[in-house]
Amino acid sequence: MLIDTHAHLNFKAFNKDYNQVIQNAFDNNVKDIINIGSDIKTSKKAVSIAEEYDEGIYASVSVHPIHVDEIEDVKTTVDQLKELAQNPKIVSIGETGLDYFHNKNTKKDQKELFIALLNLASELNLPVIIHSRDAHKNTLEILKKESNKQKAISGVVHCFSGSLEQAQEILDLGFLISFTGNITYSNNENLQEVVKNIPLDKIMTETDCPFLAPQKYRGKRNEPSYIIEIAKKIAEIKEISFKEVSKITSNNAKKLFKI
Repeated sequence: MLIDTHAHLNFKAFNKDYNQVIQNAFDNNVKDIINIGSDIKTSKKAVSIAEEYDEGIYASVSVHPIHVDEIEDVKTTVDQLKELAQNPKIVSIGETGLDYFHNKNTKKDQKELFIALLNLASELNLPVIIHSRDAHKNTLEILKKESNKQKAISGVVHCFSGSLEQAQEILDLGFLISFTGNITYSNNENLQEVVKNIPLDKIMTETDCPFLAPQKYRGKRNEPSYIIEIAKKIAEIKEISFKEVSKITSNNAKKLFKI
């Protein structure tokens, strides 16, 4: 059984058929799916979808850093997310973090929101799902500082695409790393080297659907049932069995998200 730790079935790409997509995943040995919020609207949608299922579907709520200029103010936003997070189907806060690729003009606001959401996760004793794009240095600085100020923050850096050195810095903070379909791309040897060299008990699998479909489905809408291709690639890179990858990455997810 596999776990898709980062999906966006709450996005408009799945408006018409997310129930069928979920069933397809269940039929293909995907045990659990975590839908990730990127703003208040999609966070509410993630909760709504999770409530439709007795088991197997969970949610994470947050405002993505690229949406920071759309919020009224940080306190109001955090209060809204805190209310949503009271739902028992919520297993984390995220995705949150920094994104200097899409918008370098909101760095200050991104940092303020990021810190506020790390504080919320700590208050609620929930792990965080971190988005970091072209912002590794600042992301690490904030995580180190906030971890020292309060009880340890746990979580995962999702859709990792950095160097082995950056990966090690993340692991040294006690965070996990999750990989998407981009590890299956033939021109991604550097990322495959990261997969090869970090311990399996620090890795989780995700699709980040509808984005980043694995090579076999590249150009199509990604979905949770395709998580098998990512697990297969990890097994190939590490020269271990698919069964071992499936078991250990799923156990990592269960432990972090308490599912």
